[in-house]
This record gives sequence, structure tokens and C-alpha cells, in this order.
Amino acid sequence: MTDGTEHVITADFDVSEWEPTPYQVEGTNSELSTVRAVKIFEGDIVGTSVADLIMAGNAVGAGYVCSEVFAGKIAGREGTMVIQHWGVAEGTATASSGHIIPGSGTDGLAGIAGKAHFTQEADGQHRLELRVTLPEQ
Repeated sequence: MTDGTEHVITADFDVSEWEPTPYQVEGTNSELSTVRAVKIFEGDIVGTSVADLIMAGNAVGAGYVCSEVFAGKIAGREGTMVIQHWGVAEGTATASSGHIIPGSGTDGLAGIAGKAHFTQEADGQHRLELRVTLPEQ
């Protein structure tokens, strides 16, 4: 059971590893790749994540889908969880959205539920905003 209150929790993060592997599909006009990324979070979210992305990009736009495993502390609770998210860009316009996979939370994050929004500020800083409910402790 959750406490029913939505919590908005944000943190900045740095991408410490970025390992792309290009691939080709005949007939496409986009650069395709899979990427393994490692992120380090600081702020109200503290920890690391490993993200596996599938990416496509061309001269007009780009997009990705991702499964990301987070390990660390959120709102003082320690555990792991999986976030599924996606994003698209066309010129400077961007959109992204994501959700915590139901039932993926472990230990202190067991029962966490909600949405994730990843952004990159104009100065290049990456940010994660979670809108989550947490179980009563």
C-alpha cells in the first residue's frame, strides 16, 4: 500500500560511460545504434544506473527507447528499480516520457510507482524528475 501522496523528486546526473554500437538495416536513412550508458546521480536521488538504449538519428531528428536499472537512494530509501523511457527530438524541440516498471522496486524501493522525465538543460546539465508514490514505511 502506498501513502497515496505523489512525491516530486529531482536530481542532476552525469553520464560517466557511453558505449555505442552502430548497426545497419537495409533501406533506412538514419544512423542506428545500441548504447550502454552509465549515469551517476546527485541530489535528492543518489546512486548509479546502467541504461541500454536503442537509438536512431538523421539530419532532421532523433529518437531512443531505453530500459534503465537504477541502484541507490530515493527519498532516503535504498534499493533498485527499472525505468522504461523514450525520447524524440526534431531540431531543438524535444519530448521524453517514462515510467517505473511496476513491481521492479527492491528493498527500500519495493512498491515504488510513477513516472520519470529526463531532460538536458541548455548548459548541458542532465536532470531526472520522478513523480512517484512510495509505500508506507
